[in-house]
Amino acid sequence: MTKVDKPQETLRDHAEAHLHGQTPPVPPPDDLHTLLRELQTQRHELQVHQIELQLQNEELRRANEELEELRARYTDLFELAPVGYLTLDRQGIVQEANLTVCAMLGVRRELFVSRRFPLFVAQESRSHFSLLLRRVFELPDKRVAELTLERAGGETCHVQIECVVADTGDQHGPLCRMALMDITAQRRAQDAVMRLNQTLEERVEERTARLRELGGEFERFAQSIAQDLLSPLRHITSFATLLQQEDPPVSEAGRRHLSAILSSAARMNTLVGALIDVSRASNSRMRLTQVDLGRVLKEVRKELLPRMEGREVALTHDALPTVSSDGTTMQLIFLHVLDNALKATRASERPQIHVTVQDTPPEYILGVRDNGLGFNMRYRDKLFEVFKKVHSERDFPGAGVGLAVVRRLVARVGGRVWADGRVGEGATFWLALPKQPPVLD
Repeated sequence: MTKVDKPQETLRDHAEAHLHGQTPPVPPPDDLHTLLRELQTQRHELQVHQIELQLQNEELRRANEELEELRARYTDLFELAPVGYLTLDRQGIVQEANLTVCAMLGVRRELFVSRRFPLFVAQESRSHFSLLLRRVFELPDKRVAELTLERAGGETCHVQIECVVADTGDQHGPLCRMALMDITAQRRAQDAVMRLNQTLEERVEERTARLRELGGEFERFAQSIAQDLLSPLRHITSFATLLQQEDPPVSEAGRRHLSAILSSAARMNTLVGALIDVSRASNSRMRLTQVDLGRVLKEVRKELLPRMEGREVALTHDALPTVSSDGTTMQLIFLHVLDNALKATRASERPQIHVTVQDTPPEYILGVRDNGLGFNMRYRDKLFEVFKKVHSERDFPGAGVGLAVVRRLVARVGGRVWADGRVGEGATFWLALPKQPPVLD
């Protein structure tokens, strides 16, 4: 028996004796002292425990207040979010929805929850949504799609949805959490841009066709004028030659005048012929074939041999590709570019002309480099204009149409031309030829 048990039994005996009118025995002094000490200890423990319970209650109260505040904040975020949120079970029945998605569909929440979400999906999007929902539950990865929804008033809206499956421990099993973003305004803007683009494309096609028509008319007019000018020029040349051969001969001043007339007529004849060449380059028909540029360069080199006679010209080239183009067109392009390089190197002690090749995914870039006169880069835009020359007739003879013809021919196969150079250090003329050229007839 413990010290605590013995006083308790004594108290019980005292109580029993008092109950039956007996005089209880007086407890021993030592036992009473121990009992009082134990009672004080228990009272102290009870007071401490009571304070602990009060502190725990206070902590619980504060925790409940924080949880309630967080719950209210979460509810506000959930309900008033700019994105619609809802949860669906496997059958597509709405388990939970925020106010945003209800406003998006124009329906009250009590009429929305527990209904099948596919009822609010437009007919053309239902099969797509059913397949999406099934795949989300089969493979629980986030999926993104676009749907057309039907509002309560019969209007439609376009949404972008993100779906993911989460096991919430609900009695319905895993649920599909879905976020909906209204993209109706964006889709309308896209449709408007597409309609505008279509309209612009039609207008561009119409104007392009009109420009081609006008360009063709202008080229035909220019060719007709050039042909008409040849006959008077021949007459001028013939009569001036007859005057030079008259007996008695004309005076010295007359001979000078006739020489100037013949020189001008010859120059005019050259320009008219160049104008005809430009017109033909713009209007000649093209036929796409596989053209070996190595063979083209070989044929052009044979044609240029008379112009290289008496000169030691080092004409070299990289391995040239086979391109999809028109053979006659490529021959004319090489002829004019190489002829330009030969003219530029007339004064060079050791003329060097090299054709380089760069193979890029969309195109072949050919460069014709020479060590001739070069040119000032400020005038590079004039190089490809008709009758525009950056050198004097003495340094660079010709009508000034060769590079203009090159630009037109290259443009017709969808390519580009440009040039780099420095005065006295040579030049490089670049031709970018697409691997799939859109030929313009």
